[in-house]
Amino acid sequence: MSQGAFLLLVAWAVDRWFNGPVFQGRTWGFWRVQTVLWAVLALFSWELVSQIWSENLQYGWRSLRIQLPLLAFPLVLTTGRWNADKSIPLVRKVLAVSIGTACLACLWIGFHAEGDLRPRDWSPFISHIRFSLMITFVWGWWMHDALKTRRNSSVAVAIVLGLLGITFTWKSASLTALLLFPVVAMVVLWQAQMMRRVVGFIGLASLGLVLGVGWMLWPRYPAADALPQRTKGGEVYEHFPDRCLRENGTPVWTHIAWSELSEGWSQRSDRSIDGLDDRNQELRMTLIRFLASKGLTKDQTGIQALSDSEISWIEKGIPTILELEHSGLLRRLDAVKFEVWNAWDGGNPSGHSLIQRWAFLRTGLHIYQHHPAVGVGIGDVPDAFDWAYEDLNSPLQEPFRLRAHNQYLTFLIAGGPLNLILFLGILVSLLRGLWSGPSIFSTPALLFCIILSLSCLTEDTLETQAGVTFAGFLIGLFGGRRGPFPNTH
Repeated sequence: MSQGAFLLLVAWAVDRWFNGPVFQGRTWGFWRVQTVLWAVLALFSWELVSQIWSENLQYGWRSLRIQLPLLAFPLVLTTGRWNADKSIPLVRKVLAVSIGTACLACLWIGFHAEGDLRPRDWSPFISHIRFSLMITFVWGWWMHDALKTRRNSSVAVAIVLGLLGITFTWKSASLTALLLFPVVAMVVLWQAQMMRRVVGFIGLASLGLVLGVGWMLWPRYPAADALPQRTKGGEVYEHFPDRCLRENGTPVWTHIAWSELSEGWSQRSDRSIDGLDDRNQELRMTLIRFLASKGLTKDQTGIQALSDSEISWIEKGIPTILELEHSGLLRRLDAVKFEVWNAWDGGNPSGHSLIQRWAFLRTGLHIYQHHPAVGVGIGDVPDAFDWAYEDLNSPLQEPFRLRAHNQYLTFLIAGGPLNLILFLGILVSLLRGLWSGPSIFSTPALLFCIILSLSCLTEDTLETQAGVTFAGFLIGLFGGRRGPFPNTH
């Protein structure tokens, strides 16, 4: 990414050498319509100003350096002289080759890796979430071209990118891509004015999927009057019918006989049931979850029904048989179920990717409530989160006390309402340019706006080099105005 940005700067410098300064030959009429560029300059300038009331200047300069592509790409691509009609189709082709090659590399590395990979490890180059944004955008762009031109080559590229993207999505368990693929498909089909019924069907199917997942995640509690009172050995069971956590459909907090469980475990393993497993989890919790996933009672009978291999898996920290039977998105859904139901039971959200985001948001809003006018300054955002977690006595453990994971809230915390308004101004300016007249590039620009806007709801997209490069480059590519697109010399 850095090399690509550097080459673009070299090209811009050559352009300046031959064509003179950026203002040469340009009237006020040209600059007046560059609303996206002005919005970007305003945002970056205000964040720079926010250093004045930041105490941690070093972190502030680091953040500004990371966000530099958000300024550099729009500035270079708006003021540089290049032929958009020729260049943008070439960009689409290069992106297809890049994304396709990267997907193949990820899958090749994943399939040839030793042992089982965590889903995020299927994306070894950048965050699987940022990569998902790129995959869905490029696939949508080629899908639009295929529907518009009906060229066999475009159809083939769209199919290949779709298959590679879906395979990567499955292996990396990217919920972001899972949500974006149907959204992108609906936007492209609608913009192409084709198959409106198909769009409606996809929309209804997506809604049905969301409702189905919601129904699946809704807590179900065991019937207290149907639970047995004693084990076969005579010990009284402990049941917690007010807890809904399940593994593989079986309640975790029922049929527990702690004495038999401890005795039975000591007969099968040298590890103390009161200790930790290899993942530093409470071994007794791993044990009762695994027994539940096998449909076994948490007593001597359940322990005896486990194989030696299963005892070893429990010692290693595998809490459910589904971890071995499921992979990809299915395994991610298992994890989401556990996170949601554990939260319903009052469990600690630490390490639970989905649930702990609510703690991030609550902490971020707490910061903003104490700094509503101009925020804390771009340099003091991490320090403000450290203070807020302590002030709220957050249940999150230290390693999981992270940033907001919401770009809108992060802008609000760093620079107040004006900061957020300026960022929204960039998106509005991009969309406003699309309304000025139809263009063969309108749909990819719209796709980008939608993908970026949605990603900012669940991620600090512009806080990493991959995210800010993706956003800055496409803002510059689609944001300039000279006719439908800028600089068509």
